[in-house]
Amino acid sequence: MCTNGDSASRASASTYAHGPKPRDPYFAFIPQVAGFLGSILCGELTTAKNAVVGFPSWSVGFGKDTYSYYRDNPRTLFDEVISGFTVAIMQVPESIAFSFVAGVPPQSGLHATFWMATITGILGGKPGMISGAAGALAVVVPQITAENGDLPHLSKDERLNALYMTMFICGIMQVLFCVFRLAKLVRLIPETGMIAFMDGLAIIIFMAQLPAFMKCDQAELFVDCEVSQREWLTFQSEPWVLTCTLVHVVMCMFIMKFFAKIPKIGKIVPSSLIALLFGTMIEFTLFRKAFGVSTRTVGETATMSGDIPRFHWPAVPTDNPNTLTIIFYYALILATIGSVESVLTLQACNEITDTVPKVSESNQELFAQGLANLVCGLFSAMGGDAMIGQSTINIMNGARHRVSSTCSGLFMLLFVVAISGFIELLPIATLTGVLFMVVLSTFQWQTFQILRYGRISDSLVIVLVTLVAVFMNLAVAIAAGVVFSALVHAWDSGACVTADIFHKRMIVEHKSSDEKKECEVKYVHVKGSIFFGSARHFIALFSVADDPPVVVIDFKDALIIDHSAVAAIQGITHRFYKAGKEVLLTNLAHKCHGRMYRTGDHDVMNQQILPNRMLQDVVTAGDEEGRQENICISFTGDERKDIAEPHVLSDIPMLHGPVENVDVELENLAHNGDVRLTFPGSRDDLEGEPSATLEKQMHKVE
Repeated sequence: MCTNGDSASRASASTYAHGPKPRDPYFAFIPQVAGFLGSILCGELTTAKNAVVGFPSWSVGFGKDTYSYYRDNPRTLFDEVISGFTVAIMQVPESIAFSFVAGVPPQSGLHATFWMATITGILGGKPGMISGAAGALAVVVPQITAENGDLPHLSKDERLNALYMTMFICGIMQVLFCVFRLAKLVRLIPETGMIAFMDGLAIIIFMAQLPAFMKCDQAELFVDCEVSQREWLTFQSEPWVLTCTLVHVVMCMFIMKFFAKIPKIGKIVPSSLIALLFGTMIEFTLFRKAFGVSTRTVGETATMSGDIPRFHWPAVPTDNPNTLTIIFYYALILATIGSVESVLTLQACNEITDTVPKVSESNQELFAQGLANLVCGLFSAMGGDAMIGQSTINIMNGARHRVSSTCSGLFMLLFVVAISGFIELLPIATLTGVLFMVVLSTFQWQTFQILRYGRISDSLVIVLVTLVAVFMNLAVAIAAGVVFSALVHAWDSGACVTADIFHKRMIVEHKSSDEKKECEVKYVHVKGSIFFGSARHFIALFSVADDPPVVVIDFKDALIIDHSAVAAIQGITHRFYKAGKEVLLTNLAHKCHGRMYRTGDHDVMNQQILPNRMLQDVVTAGDEEGRQENICISFTGDERKDIAEPHVLSDIPMLHGPVENVDVELENLAHNGDVRLTFPGSRDDLEGEPSATLEKQMHKVE
């Protein structure tokens, strides 16, 4: 009886002629999930095996090609090495500053930069991208290392070991992120969420610099003082010390702002290095010699040795079960934050180099980041992630290969061994000035424009994520932003369900016999996605009391998203069934049909939704060609290309007639002010606005 002409569609319809096929057994998903995970594991093991087996031959070929390339392009090699040297110099002050933010010894931050830059430089997804001890992780680490953090029952050395174990587990988690290809999830983060992420990071870094304006007289080293023993510098108690500290900060920020604008030399020598050198010279020549006033230095804050990294297994006390719980919790937090920032940095580098982004590059970067953090945990380093500032500078210097990023790590190790004595002379206030400039460059100043002129929901996302980042942590802030944005999108999408509704008389085949009868039919052509946010709008399209005995719902331009949609459709059919009426569904997509039969009530579907039913227009007197359409009402619904388009305005009986009389009839109807052609349940009716007049519909017909 169907007029589709598609044998596959007819076969599909006959398949469900006696109702939907049985569901899978309840626990059938267990072997399916196990098979899925097993296939992933087997694929990764195969990849690892091929990599190990092919590494010798690949490394020989890679070495020969690299040697040949740089032999023919010595200028490129020179630019790569110089760029790596420049970036390494810039990373020295930031690594030291972030180590103090994290509450770890300076060499822990420097060693972390060495490992991160070297390993990700060799194995990372984007050649030329720089990694190291970064602020995004440093602001979370104090929750582990601080005396008033989440591990107050541990000693200082035990808290440091807990941090290193956390980074070891963090690295394993990031490798698993790569195995399960989770880098693509970053696309779920809205732009406003990323803006707020950067704003929260800037605020946290700023707040972490406040101890630079504190003193402690109860211990030889500042890091050995308890929080309660530290005092603020004031103009009443220490006027000259506070003044010199502020001078250091202002001078450093001034040099970093304007030194880069000096022709030639400003682009060769990093401004942060010049600021550190100038601040150290002022401290030991002017302040201490001339004024007799000294500010705190790196050596007076914490001890630093120039040793190379040594293997050290982080021994963590296990007598308290909460310790391991906290370690795993922060390992997940740090892995999430580091992965997000690394993938976003890679995307930013691709934009600079006009490179087409690939998901495989992001997953490869996650693997390299995970391996580097894992190694950091085994060598007493604080860990890190990709650094967008240094990566941008390195690529803008012309670096496009792995030599630059790898050399930055090797130069960092050289600096630690050779100039550790000089690093101890650096004033803390000068490092604070460097990080204040980082704060100014990290903060997204377009935030204020969005808050003032943007949509309210976007403003709320920015405020929410920023506050959660400051008072909790960055990972929870990102999750909160994603959830809130998803809820806003669901609310907006829920209002976008519309329908074209037609009332007409049609010939309907009886559901239990071949008998046909003529009756009034309500034909509802639904448009949009039906899910938990739009289910109420969908239900509002129907009225059991007012609708005719037969209702046809066309899902050609609609999708059934979740069980809320299935329950809404099932509830409508059930209520109509109790009232002695029936509901027929057509044009259900294959996935929508699957959701219906998997979670719907099969008894209700067997009673109300039948596979093959003939639905035929009543032929009008003016239709000399006998215009009629046979629509196959099929629960399987994959016959879209063969089923005729739902009736348009020109098919309404009141507009039928001889061709030469149509224009006259339309003109007469248009001049009748009391005549309106409405579509109940359309978007206009849902929003409470007046329906479109016939004049507008006439324009559409033309």
